[in-house]
Amino acid sequence: MIQSIKAIDLNKILKVTSFGLLILLWYSYSKHGDGLYVDLTTVLLGTALSIQIVTFLFFERKRRDPFVLLLCLQMTVYFLLRIVTLLNYEFSNVFTRFPFTANDLNHALVFILVANQVFYFGLTINGLRPNILSATLTIRPVKTYLVVVFIGIGYFFAFYQKVGLGFLEGIMGMVQSLFVNLGTMLFMAIVFLILFKGRIDSKTKRIVFAGILLMVLIQTLTGSRSAILSIVNYLIFASLAIHDCIKVEKKYLVLGSILLPIMIIIFALSTFLRPRLENRETIGSETFEVMKEFDVNEVVVEGSDLVLMGVFDRIGFLDYCAETISNSDKYSGIFNPWYYFKSIVDNILTPGFTVFDTPRVSNATTFVYNERGTPSLARVGEGYQSDEFTMFGEFYALFGKWFSLIPIFFTGYFFKSIYLNINQSNIYLFYLKRALILFVFYSTLNSFGLDWVLLDVVAIFFTYKIFKRFFKFQHIDKV
Repeated sequence: MIQSIKAIDLNKILKVTSFGLLILLWYSYSKHGDGLYVDLTTVLLGTALSIQIVTFLFFERKRRDPFVLLLCLQMTVYFLLRIVTLLNYEFSNVFTRFPFTANDLNHALVFILVANQVFYFGLTINGLRPNILSATLTIRPVKTYLVVVFIGIGYFFAFYQKVGLGFLEGIMGMVQSLFVNLGTMLFMAIVFLILFKGRIDSKTKRIVFAGILLMVLIQTLTGSRSAILSIVNYLIFASLAIHDCIKVEKKYLVLGSILLPIMIIIFALSTFLRPRLENRETIGSETFEVMKEFDVNEVVVEGSDLVLMGVFDRIGFLDYCAETISNSDKYSGIFNPWYYFKSIVDNILTPGFTVFDTPRVSNATTFVYNERGTPSLARVGEGYQSDEFTMFGEFYALFGKWFSLIPIFFTGYFFKSIYLNINQSNIYLFYLKRALILFVFYSTLNSFGLDWVLLDVVAIFFTYKIFKRFFKFQHIDKV
């Protein structure tokens, strides 16, 4: 008797997606031929990337590894898919910065394929240890009202200006970004929810869920185009940290297919709001007045291709990576140890003042391709732009082409070693630490710059240290 499958492994979903994209890639090439950024060599390299992804996933299925799954997720959604979309929509904001051809993309893809293999070796030298999830059966959450207080504190600092504390903008902004980081706090609550979902009262669940929805709403209305994606990532990191793999129930796959067009409309709305809001930091009458000008029908019916081009351009991490690799010589004044040192001093070690007037690397490259002169932290707001180089692009530019393979290997080895050597008697904090490591790992993989990653680590560290005691537990006596 054949049993119905209630859940599908993320590994299988990525395999099927990668294979489906491979078929779509060849179909698109047969239909369109050589394009502005893609030629036959690109398609062959995309085929090699698809085979590499499926190979990694084949071995991951035999020996579960959250890090390998995250690498394959990145390569499938943000790299392989992007090759397909570049054939169908020859549009890339990033590739217009400097002259860019299919040869430049091919050169980057060759490096990425080699770097992937090296990174994979670094990740898989050490396998995972047996999961200790059964230990959660001996404890239960208590005083869950503290989690509600915890969420409330996060939103108090997020809306400090609304309660008459706007005059403390400097100090409150620093506290909010480093010590009371709302994103990290919601992530901590999500890990708690997933780990003890059957033993948490419904009131606490509803409040945490409301807190998550509120963050998505706020970020969308202030022009952020990645709010829902951030929450999805939090859920992925938490689930992988706890279970080592992800089994997606069919009902959630159906829900995801329903939410996908909604997410595209939300993306269009956020994109519409960004250039039209004078003050994106707050939600007020201006926000709702501008929203009245947004025509959903026009987006869905008349401008669907334009919206899709924007979506594919936004998730085209391959574009940033390839452009950084292709023009690494032009960015040499930024991708060097001295610049990173100055950025870390100005953006992390000296809150409230600067020493070198040096913006983060991600905010500095615009000064090069837009010919704005020497990068200046004071001038970042004049034309704000943050570039997502990915680890491959950044390491190529920072360490040099083939020499960068050495730090790429050790980056994989470093993250896996830390993950395997977590020592924590509190079972919640054990899994929380694992989830936070996966979060930082993925942030490094999709890097906005190592200085930015370091700032995230500092914010996570202080927020974790300050608020970890808000999660209380009690041992259950064995009968």
